[in-house]
Amino acid sequence: MLRQSDIAGGGFRMKWQRVTSGLTHGGYAAWEAAVAEVEGTGPRDHLPVFLRLVQPAGVTMTQADAITATLALPGVLFSRHERDLLATAREEALAAGWTIDVRAVAFCPRAMLSALPAFWRVLQIGPAIAVPVIPDGAAGTDLRTTTGDLDRKVPLIALIDDGIGFLNTRFRKNRHATRFKAVWLQAAERVEAEGPAPRRDVVAGRVLTEAEINAHLAAGGDEAEIYRQVNTALHCRTDSPLTNRRVAHGTHVLDLAAGSAPWAAEAMARVPLLAVQLPPATVRETSGRRMEAYLVQGLRWILAETLRLSNRTDVPPLVINLSIGSLAGPGDKSAFLAEWFAHEIERHARQTGGGEVRLVIAYGNARESRLVARGELRRSQPITLQWRVQPDDHTSSFLELRVDAKMMRGLKLVLTPPKASGMPVLEVDWPAGGSGWRLLAPTVGGQTAGGPVAAVTSLIEAEGQALLHLALAPTVTVGPLQPCPAGTWGVEVRTAEAEPVRLIARVQRDDTPPGYRTLGRQSWLDHPQGWDWDEEQRSYTAPRPLADAPGCPVTREGSCVAFAGIQDHRILFVGAVRPDGRTPYGVKPMRYSSVGVRLLARPGESAGPTLVAQGDDGTALPGRLATGVLSGSVTRISGTSMAAPAVARALVRYFLTMPEADRNPMAERRALSGRDDWTVPDPRLGHGALIA
Repeated sequence: MLRQSDIAGGGFRMKWQRVTSGLTHGGYAAWEAAVAEVEGTGPRDHLPVFLRLVQPAGVTMTQADAITATLALPGVLFSRHERDLLATAREEALAAGWTIDVRAVAFCPRAMLSALPAFWRVLQIGPAIAVPVIPDGAAGTDLRTTTGDLDRKVPLIALIDDGIGFLNTRFRKNRHATRFKAVWLQAAERVEAEGPAPRRDVVAGRVLTEAEINAHLAAGGDEAEIYRQVNTALHCRTDSPLTNRRVAHGTHVLDLAAGSAPWAAEAMARVPLLAVQLPPATVRETSGRRMEAYLVQGLRWILAETLRLSNRTDVPPLVINLSIGSLAGPGDKSAFLAEWFAHEIERHARQTGGGEVRLVIAYGNARESRLVARGELRRSQPITLQWRVQPDDHTSSFLELRVDAKMMRGLKLVLTPPKASGMPVLEVDWPAGGSGWRLLAPTVGGQTAGGPVAAVTSLIEAEGQALLHLALAPTVTVGPLQPCPAGTWGVEVRTAEAEPVRLIARVQRDDTPPGYRTLGRQSWLDHPQGWDWDEEQRSYTAPRPLADAPGCPVTREGSCVAFAGIQDHRILFVGAVRPDGRTPYGVKPMRYSSVGVRLLARPGESAGPTLVAQGDDGTALPGRLATGVLSGSVTRISGTSMAAPAVARALVRYFLTMPEADRNPMAERRALSGRDDWTVPDPRLGHGALIA
């Protein structure tokens, strides 16, 4: 059913239009494609495709043949590193066949998306990118080192973040010797100029090897000037790399995880380092959409580099810190990054005969951001939300609504634009998967549509969840795309059935992190029944419990990163606390530290962090003290991003001091928290606090 109030505005009529095609690859990809139709793609003619090779039905094809065919597809580009990984996987597939899970990140022409190979199962499609040809003489990157000199008894620590101060004394063995084995400085993709088109490789930045960093140190140049020269060669001016500034998130995190004075006789000074520096543009966009390709490739490079550096024989334990994330997705183990992370760690264990890997991830800082709502729909009790969209927002805003797919019958959505906008209300039955609606704006000069102002896309997810993906255009635009009105968008979901239906709503992040030019402004959820007194904040900002009548579905539960539902003892999520001697643990959760799910929890959702660690030194000393970009500088940064590296550092100490024969999950738990009885975690404190 559609109640469509077509209106006249400036002589033009706006209306919601039904969409039944072009939605196969998800709401984000569909929205980006619709916007591109208006703005034009320009040079952005390739999309990163995350794929898994599957045996095609009715066709006799070996997995090795599928890998060979994938690498030979015309127009499809790969990084040199991905070709390397696929070649290695082909050797395994010749012996094991389709029993191994082979994945890849391919850069495909936009036109190819409608006719992908039958032996590909697409897991995710990223936003379009440009792949210009590298000018003659420009340096590429091999993404491979040649030395294999790791000590099996000394763990390796790796970091994926932004702004890596690779010259800082905190990461040196001595004055002229770095602890870094390699640093991948990622940048926007380019294509090699030489070679036939199907074989040309995608280059994304450059790798600085240990020898190259040592050469910089031996030359004794000014650190800041070296960073500027390296960044100028890699990035455009508008990217604003953080190593050009006083403070960089990645440098600060790495110091907390593995920093040491080069003259100090401490075990940490012997621990080698690997790092992946994410491109500035991907970090600036906090939705994580542009980050996924770099994040996945960075993790794959770190794991492969560990094998190469150890000659694939005596592989040391590896601890990887990831203090970055997003909220988009189902919020359980089926989330794209959750599932891919688990695959990569399992692949490494298979290739190394059980090699130890620990992935330490910040749990999230969105507890007070009002980005999540959950409740039970009943015939007499619809769920009504007010989606507050801010003015001067240069980025699109997204809201995800999820219910069990078996409960879709009888559901209705009412989406009400801000009253002053004069735009039509959308009132529809919950659309079937693979369909949706778009509100098209007129162009200034004619009656034709001027692009999407809003969109609703329906999808059925792998774990049996029905998703409604709501998208709004930026509230201020440059170019032909028409802006979306700022203000309150009403979102109401009703059911005509007697059986209650659990609904979960998540707003995607689109704010701008510190250190970057402000473009995105965060939208958030409100509710007419409002808020209770929050003793911690001394204001009426606490969501009113649903048990109250009336209650508020906006909640702080489930505000963690979207991939926190991974169930794997090798992946740890860390919340933030500060010292407080009045509590049983001697710590108190920080206000911002995200909360696990207790109320109306779905199977696979995160019940709480794995552990908590210090994210702040106290109420009067917010943040943790660590190095700035340049040697000798110090600064403070707060967040679960600063708590995660404390756990990573503790894991390095565990691998350094615990004999290999005595390592087991129980011993590791005791080393981290002082106890091994890890049952259901507390929503805020997890299984306990890290031993100081």
